[in-house]
Amino acid sequence: MTKYFTSDTHFAHPFVAALRGYAKTGFTSDNTIKQQANEAHMQVKDCVNWYRHDMDVTGHINEMVGENDELYILGDLCSGGAWSLQQALMHVKSLRCPRNNRHLILGNHDDVLYGKSKGFKDLTEAFGEIGRIGMTDITDGGTTMTVFLCHFQWREDFDLPAADNVASNWAKPELRRYAIPQVGENMRLLHGHTHANTPHEFKNRDEINVGLDAWNMRPVSEVELVRMFQEN
Repeated sequence: MTKYFTSDTHFAHPFVAALRGYAKTGFTSDNTIKQQANEAHMQVKDCVNWYRHDMDVTGHINEMVGENDELYILGDLCSGGAWSLQQALMHVKSLRCPRNNRHLILGNHDDVLYGKSKGFKDLTEAFGEIGRIGMTDITDGGTTMTVFLCHFQWREDFDLPAADNVASNWAKPELRRYAIPQVGENMRLLHGHTHANTPHEFKNRDEINVGLDAWNMRPVSEVELVRMFQEN
């Protein structure tokens, strides 16, 4: 059994799918996709191969995470809203790892984070564990480490200058309270949220971004994470 981690799957989120290169022919895969759709008198979802994006995300997870493994998704499962959530749950339930081996940490696009009960029951049918933050041990077979789990980077990172290639809402003030403060020594964090294309966008070697954008659209194993922390 191996633990795997990922974040920001963004199932049924056409805008994010466009940013990841899934715009249809005739449209550009960048943050102007909404403007492009408006000029074409179309909805964004009709300009983007969002379902292919979702199938690719599911496929990449199933290539690595087996039925005896555990999967942690650190937030932003979908875009939010009932339709997006139902699309996301369809994909989650198609994963090889069973429900009790799936763990969800809530992100800013997950409505339940804000205390909304709608959709929570559906989430419990797809995940064995759901929370705003979490902790778990990771090991490479020789070294074991305890890590915090949160959708957001360390709370202190919200005060830093913007890193390169991060989402526009990476340090949105109202999200700060959901982040974990780094108050002690040897605290290690796994997070997502920023959509950075590197695991170390904040240069803090005590945190690793496990988001899909930082790992070539694939989950990352606990073995890789332990070794990365050790390299620091």
